[in-house]
Amino acid sequence: MIHSLLTANIIPLADFKARASEVLNAQKENKEPVVITQNGKAAAVLVPPEEFDNLVRRATFIEAVKRGLDDAEGKRLTGQAELAAELAKRYAVR
Repeated sequence: MIHSLLTANIIPLADFKARASEVLNAQKENKEPVVITQNGKAAAVLVPPEEFDNLVRRATFIEAVKRGLDDAEGKRLTGQAELAAELAKRYAVR
């Protein structure tokens, strides 16, 4: 689910401090991020743990794809025959 900070729940830090349990309980039900402001500006975004896990997995996947593309562009790839020979050499049963 894609969220916009403009349409997310927005709450000043003082209100969050006073109502933290209520905000967390509401978030468990609606699964929406909560933007916490300080001095009228976004200071933090509170997301449910599962959404945080999804964000971390996506970022990890995207970084792995970028590394793979960089390796391909830099010609740092191993062919199938070369890989098979290396694996046989490393893991041969003796």
